[in-house]
Amino acid sequence: MGLFKNVIEPAAIVLVFTAGTILNRRRTKLPSSSSSSSHHTVRDVETLPEYTSSVEKKKTDSIPLSASSSSASSSSLTESAAQRRKKRQRGSKLLAFRVLSWICATFPFLKEIWYWLLTYWIYQLSRAFSARIIAPHPQIYLLAKHHALQLLAIEQTLHIDIEQPLQSYILTHFPKLMPILRHIYQSHIIVGVVFIVYTYTVLPAPLFRRIRRTIAMDNLIAFVVISLWRCYPPRMLPPEFGFVDILHASKQTVWTDNRFRLTIAAMPSLHFGTSLFFAVCLARFSPHVLVRVLAPLWPLAMFVTVVATANHFVLDLVAGAVVPLLGWRWNRALLVLERVQEWVFAPLVERMDPKVGVWE
Repeated sequence: MGLFKNVIEPAAIVLVFTAGTILNRRRTKLPSSSSSSSHHTVRDVETLPEYTSSVEKKKTDSIPLSASSSSASSSSLTESAAQRRKKRQRGSKLLAFRVLSWICATFPFLKEIWYWLLTYWIYQLSRAFSARIIAPHPQIYLLAKHHALQLLAIEQTLHIDIEQPLQSYILTHFPKLMPILRHIYQSHIIVGVVFIVYTYTVLPAPLFRRIRRTIAMDNLIAFVVISLWRCYPPRMLPPEFGFVDILHASKQTVWTDNRFRLTIAAMPSLHFGTSLFFAVCLARFSPHVLVRVLAPLWPLAMFVTVVATANHFVLDLVAGAVVPLLGWRWNRALLVLERVQEWVFAPLVERMDPKVGVWE
């Protein structure tokens, strides 16, 4: 798992995001000062008010006047040199800003990478913070264990306690399947990145933005639940329950054994809920028949994976399926963050030509 987390996963994320950025680039050219203003992506330095005013001032200052004294002439020359240096510095800054604006206009998917990083790291850092908060309180872990036993009792009453029998059956009859399930579990993030790139490329912008907001809202809902109702995964129950920790049975790494890892967060299962949400979106909105047909296979594979590896109870999966349903209905609550978007991107957007297009 160390190799996957340290090398394979980051490299795959970078490659997929790079492909998405190039695939969704706009065919624009960096404007030159001699180009017509109607074809500019950003305004030329020479058209900016602060520049033109300084030029007019320079022309006015250059009109011949009767010299009053040699000291006044020297002062005027010194002032003129200082103004020229100031204008050169301003022009350099504006040129760099213009290039940055062109990059953002040509590669609009860069904004989606920023969104993904923001959503991902807020969620992960929140989990890490939560892990440190509860670390000195063993009673919280005892309560999480009690919650897990409650779930198991409910499943036994409903005759849906299939976790341990399924795991035992696969370990006995198909032991070589477990490494495959481990890879499926670990590919959760990479598949999400591919989904973002694909939906951004093929779906209408308003629909994609709603999907993006839903994913962020799902993380928020899930974090609230795991904070208010902490629960052991089956693999953390005592040995007499018969569960085997498949994902962490091998040598421990910094990813599987560190003080920032939140272990009692089984309810709800975002692995399954997110995979189900991806499948529903693709089956409903994808323009490609093959994608629509294959989409349901992903949540099916994730269902078998999280249950057979003893990472979730069946009821965790049920709760995980409800999360994106709520996220889809409540996603507009995140529109309040549009002001943050405007604050971050407005300086670049303001210097773009509307004919070329700006971010939504």
